[in-house]
Amino acid sequence: MLCLTPLAYILVVCLITQGVNIGIIPTTLPDMEVRTSSNTVQMSMIFVWMGLARTIGAMAVGPLFDCVNGMLVLSVCFLLYAATVGQAPTWQSLSAFQSLIAMSAAFDASLSLGKFKL
Repeated sequence: MLCLTPLAYILVVCLITQGVNIGIIPTTLPDMEVRTSSNTVQMSMIFVWMGLARTIGAMAVGPLFDCVNGMLVLSVCFLLYAATVGQAPTWQSLSAFQSLIAMSAAFDASLSLGKFKL
């Protein structure tokens, strides 16, 4: 039996949730098009916002890992990431849905950065 530290368990959970989120978003796009009354071109903007938010999230949260307790920053980012991903199916507005996905992408980038930083 493997004996992992608590940090290792947290990092494994982060990896699993990131993989699930990356796999779920493309498969749910047709359903979200119907839910938000939009078309494929409008929904494709989600990926533009995700890329921009990942860049901004990594640049904004990266210095926090140096200044503050890195485990605390990682935990807060993980909670915010889970909250934003959990709220995504409830939004009916396309702009609100895109904003929520962009926020989850920013926290996702922070998790990725934190895994390698710690």
